[in-house]
Amino acid sequence: MVDKTLSYLDYTKITNIIRTYSSSNYADDLIATLTPTTDLGAIKERQDKIEAILEIIKWDGPIPLSDMPDIQDVIKRISIRDALMEAGEFICVARFLRACGDISGFLKKALHKGPYVELIIDTLKPLNAACSRIFKTINAEGFIEDTASYELSKIRSDLFGHRERIRKQLERTMEKEAIRPVLQDSFITLRNGRYVIPMKPNFNEALQGIVHDYSHSLKTSFVEPIECIEVNNAINILEEEEKEEEKRILRELSAYIRGFADELFANFAVVKELDLFHCIALFSLDFGCVRPEIRINGSLEIKKAVNPFIMISKKEKAVPIDVLMDEDKKAMIISGPNAGGKTAALKTIGLLSLMAHAGLYIPAAGKPEIPFVSNVFAVIGDEQDISMELSSFTAHMQTIKELYERSRGNELILIDEIGGGTEPQEASALSMSIMDAFVEKGCRVIVTTHLNLLKAYGYTKPFAINVATEFDTRTLKPLYRLLYGIAGYSNAINVAKNLELPERIIEGSYQYLGKQEHMLNDLVSALEIGKEKMEEEQKRLIKLQEETRKRLSLLKEKREEYLKKLEERCESRLHEVEMEIEEIRRVVDKREKASLKAGKERLRVLKARVVTSPAEKKDYEILTGDYVMVRSLGSKGYVTKVDKEGETCEVQIGNIRTRIHKELLDKIMVDRKPVPEKGVLLHVEPLKNAELNVIGMRVEEALEEIDRFIDKAIVQNSSKVRILHGIGTGRLMSAIKEHLADVKYIKNLIRDDKNAGITVVELS
Repeated sequence: MVDKTLSYLDYTKITNIIRTYSSSNYADDLIATLTPTTDLGAIKERQDKIEAILEIIKWDGPIPLSDMPDIQDVIKRISIRDALMEAGEFICVARFLRACGDISGFLKKALHKGPYVELIIDTLKPLNAACSRIFKTINAEGFIEDTASYELSKIRSDLFGHRERIRKQLERTMEKEAIRPVLQDSFITLRNGRYVIPMKPNFNEALQGIVHDYSHSLKTSFVEPIECIEVNNAINILEEEEKEEEKRILRELSAYIRGFADELFANFAVVKELDLFHCIALFSLDFGCVRPEIRINGSLEIKKAVNPFIMISKKEKAVPIDVLMDEDKKAMIISGPNAGGKTAALKTIGLLSLMAHAGLYIPAAGKPEIPFVSNVFAVIGDEQDISMELSSFTAHMQTIKELYERSRGNELILIDEIGGGTEPQEASALSMSIMDAFVEKGCRVIVTTHLNLLKAYGYTKPFAINVATEFDTRTLKPLYRLLYGIAGYSNAINVAKNLELPERIIEGSYQYLGKQEHMLNDLVSALEIGKEKMEEEQKRLIKLQEETRKRLSLLKEKREEYLKKLEERCESRLHEVEMEIEEIRRVVDKREKASLKAGKERLRVLKARVVTSPAEKKDYEILTGDYVMVRSLGSKGYVTKVDKEGETCEVQIGNIRTRIHKELLDKIMVDRKPVPEKGVLLHVEPLKNAELNVIGMRVEEALEEIDRFIDKAIVQNSSKVRILHGIGTGRLMSAIKEHLADVKYIKNLIRDDKNAGITVVELS
C-alpha cells in the first residue's frame, strides 16, 4: 500500500480502536502487523479464526483473558541458560499457567467449537505440576515458604530463636536503672543488619557498646551493647545462610521450570494470538461487522456499509450506504453537492476494502462481496506543499503521476475531487484521460468530482457508472445516500436562491452558467425526479405484491379448510358404509354360526360343490331371469343382470344382491319367477391369489382389508392364505395377530419359515 493511503483512509486509526479491546498488551505487536495482504489464504485463515472466536463469545461470553499477567520478559529470561529467576517471576509464571488452565477449561465447555478453538485447546498446556510446585515453594506475595527445604526451615527456626533472644537482651538492658537516663527512646531497631537501641550521645557513662549509626540531628546514637555482639553475629551468619539456601532453591526451581520452556513458549504464542482475534471479534460485535467474501475478478457489493468513524461520531444517526459496482464496471464517478457525502462515501469504500484485505470483518449487512485487488491507492485532501513551492493542483497531479508509475494493474484507485484546483474544461479533459489510463492498465477507479464533463463521461463509457449523492431539493440538505445510474449536481445556485439572494444575481448566474450547463443540471434534476417516481412505483408494487401474497395465503387456508371438511364428510360416509357392511357380515355370521354341525356339513357340501374338475363344461348358458344355485353359499337366487363379457352375474338372494362369477353358479328349474327386491350389492369374485399385501398401510386400513380378504377366502373355501405385513416396528404385525386370534373360522396362525414378515392363516 502507498505510504499515505492507510493514513488517508483512517486504517491506522481502526487498528488503534481494535487495540483498546485487547485484554492484555500481548497482542500489541501483532495488531501493528495487521495490515492488508495479497495472500488470499492468509485472509481466509484470519476470517475463519475471527468467526470461531465470535461463535464462542456469542454463545458463551468473552474468553477470560483479563487476568493474564505480563510474562513477556520472564519468557525471555527462561530461555537464558543458568539464569536465576526471582521469586516474583515464578509467581508470574504460575499465574500465567493458571490463566491458561482457566482458558482451556472455558473453551472445553463451549457449545460451538470450531477447528481453531480445538487447536487452542490441544496446544494450551496448563502444566499443573509445575504450577503446583511453584505455589508450594513460593507464596502469592513472592516469599519463599519455610517448607521449600528442610535446611531453610531449620535456618529460619534458628533465626527466630536468636532474634527472640537478642530482643529480650535489649529489653532487659533498656529496663536497667542506670541506662534509663541515657536512653533516647524505648524501641529496638536495625542498623547495618545489627539490632540496636537509640541512646543519647553520653551513653558511654552507663553502657559499653558499638555505635552503628546516628540520627540526622546527631542527638541519637544507635548502639549495639557489648553483650549483644555475639548474638548479632550469629544472626548475621544465619541470614547469610538463609540467602544462600533461598538462592539454591530458586536455582533449582529455575532449572525445573526451564525444562518446560517449549510448552511455555507455545502457551504464550497461543494466548498472544488468541488475544488478537478476541479483541478483533469484540470490535466486530460492537460495530455490527460481518464477514466479507473476497473474489478474484468479482463485483463490489456492500449493503448498508458504514464508516466506523461516522458510526462513532453520529452513533445511531449514521446513514449506511449501498456500494454496488458490477464486475464489468471499472470506473465510478461520484458527484453531488458540497458536504453531500462524496468524500465520506469514497473513504468508506476504501477503508472497508482495506479491512477486508486485512482479513477483518467489515461494518455492513448480509454477505458483502469485495473484488480482490493487489493494492489500494488513495489521493484524498489537499496535497499542497509550501516548502516545495507546489500549488494544490501541481501537488495533486504529482501524486497521481506517482500512483500511475507504481500501479501494475488490478489496483483500486481512489481520487477525491479529481482535477480540482484548475480551469474546469482542462481539468475535465485531463481527468477523463487519467481514468482511461488507469482502466487500460486493468485498475478500478473511483473518483469524486463537480465537473459536468466528467459526469457525461460516466454516461458515455460502457465501463463507467455515475453515482449521485442524494440531495433533498426541498430542504436543500444532503441525505447521504447513493443513487446509481445518475449524476449529481453541485446545486450551488439553488442554495444561494434558498438563501434569498437578489433575483438579479440568481438570473445573472444562470446566464453566466451557460445554456448547456443549465440544461445538463436540469437533465440531472429530471433524472432524480424520475428515479424518485420509479422508487415510489416500486414501493407501490411491493405493497401490491404483499397484499396479493396475503390473499393467496388466505385462499390457501380456505382451500385447506374446505378440503378438511370434505375429507371429514367422506370419512363419515365411509364409516356409515363400513357399518352397513359390518351389519351384513353379522347377519351372515349368525346364519353361519346357527349350528356348528350344520356349518361343518355346509362346508363339506361347499367343498364338494366348489372343487370341480377343470374338464367339466356346462352345456347351458345362464341368462337374466334364470334361477341359480350359488355353490359357494348353498343358496338359491335369481339372476337380475349378466355383464357384457358374460363372466359375472348379479344374483338376488333373499334381501341380498351380490355379484358372482358364472363358474360358481348352477342353473335350476322352478315354476315361478320371484319379484326382485331391493337389497345391498355385495361383490364376490373368485380368489385369484391366496396372498394379501398390507405393507405400508395404517393398522385400521390393513385390518379392514384383511377382514374382506378372509371373508372371500371362506366363501371360496380356501384352506390357507398368506398375509404380507413386513417386520418394521412390529406394530402392524402384532395388531394383525391380535385381531385374528379370536376369529372362530381361523384354525391356526403360523409365521412363514422363510420370511418373518409373512403370516400364514389356516382356515377351518
